[in-house]
Amino acid sequence: MSKVLDAKFVSDRKPDLLDLLRKRGPYLHSVEPQLEVLERERIIPLPDVLYEQYDFLQCRCFLGLFPEIHRAWITIDHQLFLWNYDSPEEFEVFDDQDQVIVSVGLVKPLPGVFLDEINFLLVVATPIEIILVAVAYNESKGANALNLYRTDITIASDNVSMTSIIGSNNGRIFMCGSNGRLYELQYQAEDGWFTRKCRKIDLTTTTYSMFVPTFFNFSEEDPIRKIVLDQSRNVLYALTERSNIELFYLGLDGKDFKRVFKQSDIFSQAQKWLEISGVYPHPYLDPRNFQIISIHVIPPSESHNLSLLAISSSGYRLHFACHREEYYNASRVINREPSHFHLLFVHAPPQNRERLRFHESYYGNGIVLAANAINDESDSITCFSSDRSNASELFGFQRIEGKTWSICESIVKNKSPSSSSEYMIDPSFIKRNIVLTNAGITVYITRRPIDILLALLESTCSSGNWPVGFGVVQTWFAPEEIAAMCLAIFCSKEYATSNIVAWAKRLYFEVGGKPALRQDNGQQRVIIDNGPLGRPLTTNEYVLSGRHEGLALYLARLLAPLWKDPIVKRLPAPAVGLGWKPSHTLLGSIFDSLSILNTFLDETPILTSAPDPSEVEYSQIGSSQNIGEKEAWQEEKASMRNLHALIKKVIEGISFVLLLMDFKFLSIPESNNDGLLARLAEVSFEALVTLEIGKEIGKKIFSKVVQVKISQGVEIAEVCDLAQAKCPTFCCIEDVVLYKGLELLSKAKVEDGQMGRTLLSESLSLFLNILPTLNIEKVTELVEKYKSVFAFQDAITLALSFAQSEDLNAGAMSYFVDGQPANDYREVFFAKRQSCYQLVKALILSVVIPNENGEADAQATSQYQAGLVNLGLRFDDKLFHYFIFDWFMTAGMNDRLLELNSDYLEDFLAMEPIALERIDLLWKFYVRSESFMKAAHVLCAMAITKGYQLAFVKRLELLQLAVANAKSATVTVMDHDFMRDLEDKKDVALVQMEVVTAVSSRSTGIAADDMLFESLLSISDLYTHYAKPLELFEICLLIFYTAEHKDTHIVSQTWIKLIKQVLDETAIANESEKLLILEEKIKSLGAKYLADEYIFPLVFLCTYLETTLFQNRALSGSSDSWVIRVMRSVGVSLPKLFEIYYEMFEAKSSPWNTSAGEQYLAARLGYLIAQWCEAAQETLAERTRFPAKIVDDALSKLMLVSGAQQQQQGVLKGLQDRVRRSFL
Repeated sequence: MSKVLDAKFVSDRKPDLLDLLRKRGPYLHSVEPQLEVLERERIIPLPDVLYEQYDFLQCRCFLGLFPEIHRAWITIDHQLFLWNYDSPEEFEVFDDQDQVIVSVGLVKPLPGVFLDEINFLLVVATPIEIILVAVAYNESKGANALNLYRTDITIASDNVSMTSIIGSNNGRIFMCGSNGRLYELQYQAEDGWFTRKCRKIDLTTTTYSMFVPTFFNFSEEDPIRKIVLDQSRNVLYALTERSNIELFYLGLDGKDFKRVFKQSDIFSQAQKWLEISGVYPHPYLDPRNFQIISIHVIPPSESHNLSLLAISSSGYRLHFACHREEYYNASRVINREPSHFHLLFVHAPPQNRERLRFHESYYGNGIVLAANAINDESDSITCFSSDRSNASELFGFQRIEGKTWSICESIVKNKSPSSSSEYMIDPSFIKRNIVLTNAGITVYITRRPIDILLALLESTCSSGNWPVGFGVVQTWFAPEEIAAMCLAIFCSKEYATSNIVAWAKRLYFEVGGKPALRQDNGQQRVIIDNGPLGRPLTTNEYVLSGRHEGLALYLARLLAPLWKDPIVKRLPAPAVGLGWKPSHTLLGSIFDSLSILNTFLDETPILTSAPDPSEVEYSQIGSSQNIGEKEAWQEEKASMRNLHALIKKVIEGISFVLLLMDFKFLSIPESNNDGLLARLAEVSFEALVTLEIGKEIGKKIFSKVVQVKISQGVEIAEVCDLAQAKCPTFCCIEDVVLYKGLELLSKAKVEDGQMGRTLLSESLSLFLNILPTLNIEKVTELVEKYKSVFAFQDAITLALSFAQSEDLNAGAMSYFVDGQPANDYREVFFAKRQSCYQLVKALILSVVIPNENGEADAQATSQYQAGLVNLGLRFDDKLFHYFIFDWFMTAGMNDRLLELNSDYLEDFLAMEPIALERIDLLWKFYVRSESFMKAAHVLCAMAITKGYQLAFVKRLELLQLAVANAKSATVTVMDHDFMRDLEDKKDVALVQMEVVTAVSSRSTGIAADDMLFESLLSISDLYTHYAKPLELFEICLLIFYTAEHKDTHIVSQTWIKLIKQVLDETAIANESEKLLILEEKIKSLGAKYLADEYIFPLVFLCTYLETTLFQNRALSGSSDSWVIRVMRSVGVSLPKLFEIYYEMFEAKSSPWNTSAGEQYLAARLGYLIAQWCEAAQETLAERTRFPAKIVDDALSKLMLVSGAQQQQQGVLKGLQDRVRRSFL
């Protein structure tokens, strides 16, 4: 916001008069009374005593004004009256001579000639002599303010009446004689050898003319009639009878005199200038009556080019320069010798009015007052007042009683300079002008823009409505100017209780308008800078409302006398040391205005509320038509909020300086021990309230004040409370609190029991209140002090509280969660917290609890350390909890870690990236908390995650643990799918275990680091990559079973390969051993898969085995009933086997379609039926279920087999008889 103020300082700087003239606008005039630029404040008639003296007038009477001493001078013949127009009944008389007084001048005395009390000289001129009268003026003495002392310094005037008398600041006196010549009056304390005490020197004649007797009294062809002195440039100007102007240079030291230029034929120059400017012909410019009536100095503060203003009788204002036009240069010597004297600008009078007939005028601070002759007995006072905001001129006039003799500005003592005097409420800024006529004095106020606005508001208060003049004012002044003036009005204590304040506030809002996008031919403004892709970038540029700009402008004007200046200054000689640059009065005045403004903004949140476009009620202060306008509103509100914050800072800064003034800080001997005063002398008020260096110096200064007060034995509580209430930014009482806390900590060392505990608690409370002002070094020091008194708990509390205060927005935790990225701003906060945590860790590890023998008691120490850890975990500091967890894991204290009581342990163990060690602890944590289903999920995740370096056996173990935990949990509906999936994973893992076992038991060429031994593989991978290529047919069957595979062809082929693998084993020569091995495999597989007809295809197995045995007689020789016996041992029922074998017999498929095949099957069926009959006779139930008829028919068919052996026929016949006998 300092940049906003700086911009306003620049834009509000009073422009150079020449620039203002060249931008000249129209004359502004209104017939509305409130808009009159000239206001008659009061009329002061001449005292009756003077009228009485006037009645005795014999010769001449002259009048004039001396505003420096607040007097009007009036001569009546030989008497000089000095009339105090501020106290109309007071006047002094000088009549200590008998000659008619024709002119009087008030000048500064030469240094060293008179006493110090003499601060002016009256130069009293008569036709006979010139007399110097000493003046002692002291305004503070009231009625006795002015005293006159006749001196013995006189000189003959040689019958030349002096008509114009002026003096320089260094004591030189210049006079214009009635003979048209220019004189200098020189004097000294005593006569010299070659010089008289007083002498009159003719400056306008040649050197030899000084020796011509004065009684010849030659007159000039173009006599000088008026002279003025430019004190800054050391230039004297003389106006002649023929309206020519001469320029005399007094030298760099003001002690020289040199005629440099003479400007003649000014009319022709003015005419030519007007022609070039397009103004000529002008109705009032006539060579026949062109006359310059007065000349006025334009000081360098108003223009660095223009130096003289000449005013003609018809109202033309002619501006001259004594140097060629040049740009402003701060290092330029102002009083260098003039290099040029020329007319630079002509300002014509208004054309739509009667011809002006000026005969007396005044110029000062951009205002021209001139007496316009109405007739021989009365004048009207015409005023031209420039308005720098729009380069126009306010124009007005008022009739005055009597003929005007002199016009001047009322001088206000100790008036503070200001470039914003036209717009601020300050009695010292009111422009009062005094007009002296033969009827008395009339005091006029030249209304400034703010005076006009006040008049309108006063009228509004009376009528209750906006007067017509407001419409005119809005055409005269910009909205921000009106808004700024409104703020100046209602922030003034002078109108605090007036109804004007309410109307000023209302006008502030109504005239303010609304912010908007800056438009340029309907397009957004384009900034001609290349973007990252080489294309122009476009950006929105906003025009903020008059409310915002008015606030910024008012602040700039209010703070201008203070903002850029240092707070202290070196005292002028003969004094030594430093003094305050701003006065107490100035600071108090600004403070009062800002306080009112701050209250207004606090009570008007609509101006500064958060700029949320969804929440702003634009209808209250203007409607928004598009997104661009909403953005402009947001921009304005954000800026208003920043201005409000700046106002609060400035109020605080002023309060701080006023406090230092009240404490007499500059008088404290110890104040400069640390070079504070020297640093303070280098700091501007702006830096004090806006920069960190200013705040730092302010805090150190207040700390020094507190230390001095403490050393003086002063109770500092009241001082600190006052400072905290008024200027908390600079009130560094944290240091005081720190000292108090250390004092309590020191006392706690010598106190026992409850008192010691209380002192420690109080010290900790103090330290916790000043955490933001501490640093890690100071905290470490305090922790050591607590450690020295065995206050470990307080030390931990302090360290962890400090860690939180250093990272209020928890940036360290987010930095940790994000993986601690490089070059991240949050790294600083993380490092600060880690420093505090390491401090706590070191403190805990330093604890040693001794036993009765003074040796370390390991158990007691461990318990106490555990208690300190638990104390730290009570802090809601998630990052510290993580620090403790990491510490325990690094130290291998995993079991103790799971015993810690922390709400963040689960988050820590489960945080990304998930580490094996932490997730292994996580499922144990869930088991401890009886969250078995969560434990199952974690175990399952561990088992299936390929990133963990786990052997397959470990993964299988984890899956089995997961299943066990899941079965221990209370299962919800949502858990069913998980449990089913978990069981499937376990089943597949068991298959893989079979593969691993099989692979490990034989030489397969599979590497030890193969995925088979590390990861959990899918059932498909196990079959495709391992079981099938490695001919692990039993495992293939297991895979089919686990996968619920129902492709009978693949299963049958697998069985065939399995059987062949056994029977074709070359390592076994004995066929019976092969059958034995095959039998064991079938028994084993049957035990597992008998119930699954797809995995254990009974019909196929019986058929294939019998076929194999039938075709390989070497195998079948050992046992004709081998297949039936094996199937029976597996658990296949006799009825099932009968059904299978009889179907084989009936089907007559190869090889059973031959006689040998039939006989082979008949023999197996006979054996089977015999076994069945025996089994059926064992119980009644079996006898009942035995299908005798079917078996009988089967036996009949078997006996009819072609080529059946006689023996086999007998066996079958015997079985049939047995069946018929036993079951039919």
